[in-house]
Parts: sequence; structure tokens; C-alpha cells
Amino acid sequence: MNNYNRGPVYSGVHTFLGLPNETDLTDVDVAMYGMPFDITTTNRSGCRFGPAGIREHGYCTPYHEELDIDIFEDFKAVDIGDFNIPLGYVDWDMKVIEDQLYRLLEKDVKTIGVGGDHTLSFPELMALKKKFGPVAFVHFDSHTDTWDWPDADGNTLINHGTPFRLAIQNDCIDMNHAIQIGMRGGFSSATDHDFALEHGMKIIFGNELHEMGMSKCAQKIREVVGDAPVFVTFDIDFLDPAVAPGTGTPVVGGFTTAEALQILREGLTGFNIVAMDLVEVAPCYDAADITQVAANDILREFLSILSYNKKHLK
Repeated sequence: MNNYNRGPVYSGVHTFLGLPNETDLTDVDVAMYGMPFDITTTNRSGCRFGPAGIREHGYCTPYHEELDIDIFEDFKAVDIGDFNIPLGYVDWDMKVIEDQLYRLLEKDVKTIGVGGDHTLSFPELMALKKKFGPVAFVHFDSHTDTWDWPDADGNTLINHGTPFRLAIQNDCIDMNHAIQIGMRGGFSSATDHDFALEHGMKIIFGNELHEMGMSKCAQKIREVVGDAPVFVTFDIDFLDPAVAPGTGTPVVGGFTTAEALQILREGLTGFNIVAMDLVEVAPCYDAADITQVAANDILREFLSILSYNKKHLK
């Protein structure tokens, strides 16, 4: 049964993709949630308003022509609203986010989080570890986010440049099945990616991706991930700022929306995806709302892939 019946995008109460706003997860396949948080950004803040901005463009046509599916046939997704994040001490905020996601995972639904800054992926991965153990990892971005910003005691500070260093240190990621895609933009030093590489991360740099093309990269993703439970994280600055200027740390030399949709579709269908997120959309820098429109369609692709996987992984 098709349970999606959305009016025009400019009408009604805004939700992600125009989905029902529900917290009862009985018979729900996917729960989407917002994470309005950006207090650990290191460049331009503003992505705390990403969930609200993306919801304003929330529309999802149900037929997906490339996958040849009705997304909502025997498939239900809901927008549960935003996580309650107190914006207090960062360590506390991380624990609050982890606990809220874990409660969703305990209901055996797939999840899609919408940020907010990339710090949020760390507590998400902590919750996923609690439920599944270390998970496979597919990361679309222009930044490695495995840097080390030490505090006065030598511990890694929690910010949007360190979530995956922290996740690796806390054994959240199955490093035999982990890949980063799109890294580019001039690095701080020749050692920027050493931590990730030394721990077994596979990396496809931006220039390599332009040369190899989306289909070949999708094949590489499939080889790396295999049949492990997987977390997918998409920083909007994977896209070129020409098509997605609304982000705190834009990096030129990126990718088009068409290329992003292709690599997601070809690289992720058929996997045991347990959770996904999309982060770093900052509406205050967004010319003509094009980044929020792009984010909406990335989320539609996420949902389509999860629907396809349910239909074909029985």
C-alpha cells in the first residue's frame, strides 16, 4: 500500500520530504530526525538551521525512474521531529544524541539523521556500536574529519573536524569495511590523512574520483563494504559550492548533484544500511536555496535506496 499523500511543497506543515510527522514507530521502516546543532564548527556556523531549512523544501515524488520503484509501496517512513539537544556542554550533548538515536534503533527501524554539523556523526556511531558493534562506513565529504585537536590534557577535542578520529578511537567503525570519498581542497599538511590510512581506511580523493568516474567508484564502494551492516554519512560539501554554496566550509573542485545521485544509487543499493545522515547545510549562506533543494534530493535518494533494499533483500 502506498501511504504517501503529500500536497504541494509550499503548503501545510513542513516535514522532511513531506513525510508524516509521527513518533509511533509501529510498522515504520525508516525514522528521519533533525539535529539542530553547530556549536563545534571551526569556520562558519549556521548549520543548526539546516533541518528547518531542508524541511521547507520537503517533497518526494513517489516513483523513482532509475530504480523503477514506487518508493512508498509497502514502505513507510516518518519524520519524528528534532532530537532534543540542550546546547550545553559538548560532552553532554553527545551523550544526549547517542541515547536518543539508540532508543530509535531499539525499535528496529532504519534511521536518517539531518544536521547540523558533522560532529553529530560521532554520537550516532556510538549508538550504532551499542546496537550492532563496529559498523562498515561510507563517508562522502571534502574533509577527512580525522584530525587531532588536542585539549590541555592531550585528548582529542570534539568538533566537526574530529568525529571519525573519535569514532575510530572508540572502536565504532569496522576498518576492514571503511571508505572515504571526495577528499580534496588543499590539505593542512602531507600528514592530514595518515591517521585514517594507518587504521585501514580506504580513501578516494577528489581528483581520483573525477578521473575514475562515478560508476567505477561505486564498484570500489561495493568491494569495500561487502555484506557488513553499514553507516552512510554525507557532508553537503562533497558537492561543489557552485551547486551547494550553503555550507560552513565550502571547497571548490567538487561534484554535481547528478554525480552524487549516481554514485549513491550505484554504490549503495543492495547493502545492509542501518543508518544514514546528511550534514553541514547552512541556509544563511544559501543562494536561491539551491543547497537546501540539493539536500532534499540527496535525502530522497537515501529513502529510495532504503526502499529498494527492502524490496530486493528479502
